[in-house]
Amino acid sequence: MPLTIAENIDLTTQYPSHDSTGCAMIHFETHLQPDPTFYFGNRILHGLPPLLERLTPDRVYLVATPALLAFYGAEIRDALRKGGLECVVVPIEDGENRKNFRTLEHLCETLVELNVSKASVIIGFGGGCLTNIAGLAAGLIFRGIHYVEMPTTLMGITDSSLSNKQAINGAKGKNHFGMYYAPAFLFGDTHYLTTEPVEGKKAAIVEGIKNGLISDASLLDYFEATLQRPLESFSELDFHEFAYRIICSKLEILRRDPSEKGSALTLEYGHTFGHAMEFLSHGKVHHGFAVAKGMCIAAELACRLGYIPRSLADRHYYVFGTLLGLDLSIPEEIGIDQILSAIDSDNKRTDGGTKFVLLKKAGECLNPDGDFQVFAAPQIVRTVLTDYKNRITPRSSFSR
Repeated sequence: MPLTIAENIDLTTQYPSHDSTGCAMIHFETHLQPDPTFYFGNRILHGLPPLLERLTPDRVYLVATPALLAFYGAEIRDALRKGGLECVVVPIEDGENRKNFRTLEHLCETLVELNVSKASVIIGFGGGCLTNIAGLAAGLIFRGIHYVEMPTTLMGITDSSLSNKQAINGAKGKNHFGMYYAPAFLFGDTHYLTTEPVEGKKAAIVEGIKNGLISDASLLDYFEATLQRPLESFSELDFHEFAYRIICSKLEILRRDPSEKGSALTLEYGHTFGHAMEFLSHGKVHHGFAVAKGMCIAAELACRLGYIPRSLADRHYYVFGTLLGLDLSIPEEIGIDQILSAIDSDNKRTDGGTKFVLLKKAGECLNPDGDFQVFAAPQIVRTVLTDYKNRITPRSSFSR
């Protein structure tokens, strides 16, 4: 029975994460089309082999970075082999600057050389860039073989894995080439978050705060209250609870719009500006931090157009700048014309020009034309970007 979304759940009581047998594994309906089951817990590796056995694979290919394999490769291989599964390790490097055709081709050809077959299973074990590459490879090889997504970052567990989207970047923009290809199942073990740097966790929390801004004002309140202490003081179980709450918030949005063609488009809040800066920085600006900047810019645009009050725009700076301590400035080396050009190539652009997801109030987005997006005149967008870049400098990053 899939776990229902619960408010104020005491995870330490219901899902203890440090007992001898590991945390009870729970599962979610993802509400996607198709709808892969998401198995979630803390220290639940023992539950992976039985799930893989249901797919009756001839062998399992574990695709991961050398660094992750050094930390966890041996224990995963041992667990699979004890479950009677042959495991082949395939190391690749990841990152936005490697999320391209060259890496995809290398992975596909390597897998073929290692005798991957239509009966094989590919596991993408890593962050969002790696799982995108591995998922796309699984969708392409022999026109599609079983893929299991095993995210190791807070962003991967709570956001990027919940989409069925597999993509790589092109020469002119982010995620220009890809497909919808659903995993056989998702396996999210929050134990693997222990080796993720705090900065990576901050980036994921940005997406959780975004879910509050667009859909659930009470979640925004929760983050404002919880982030009063620094993330460095949070325990493994604290991040488990963070992950649980962010997952529930996104799945609630997907429940209302499983096709992601209606209200779930609001999940792109801040992404049009954010993707442009992430791409133009060649990945130096982490996705989550780029989206935080993008949401602040989108809030300024909504404020300039008279849709939201100044207080709501300033709330963005408080939660992202003061509480998370993020640099919200546009990088000095990125020009306004470059951003506008990247926006013009955005994968959400239509014949009518580029539209933006904008807020109506905390917890709700504007929906004037039924597509939850708002057209803004290019000159207004240019003015907002210029004013923002001149006003928000690294010195005014609202750090604690």
